[in-house]
Amino acid sequence: MNELQELTSAGGDFTIPPAHGIAAIALTMAMKYHDIGTVQDGALYQQYKLEGKNLQPLSIDLVFETVMMIERHLMASSERIANILIEAIDVEIDDEEKVEE
Repeated sequence: MNELQELTSAGGDFTIPPAHGIAAIALTMAMKYHDIGTVQDGALYQQYKLEGKNLQPLSIDLVFETVMMIERHLMASSERIANILIEAIDVEIDDEEKVEE
């Protein structure tokens, strides 16, 4: 049984508010993003240091800054979709008016 099934069976019948869901998704995405950006192999890390490459230290505030940027992007997605729909409807109306003329 995977972790999500275990969590839902233990929690019973409950709903997660959208804001909490978006925050959880953003945190997971930020952690994955920063995990990809780190050097996981010790030998590779030592090689980078010997070559003089600047490795930026990863701190928790950097991760949460990324979380906030992802949250803003996810929260604004419905507004972006609404704007795309409005523009599409507006273009369709303009096209119909040109045809009638």
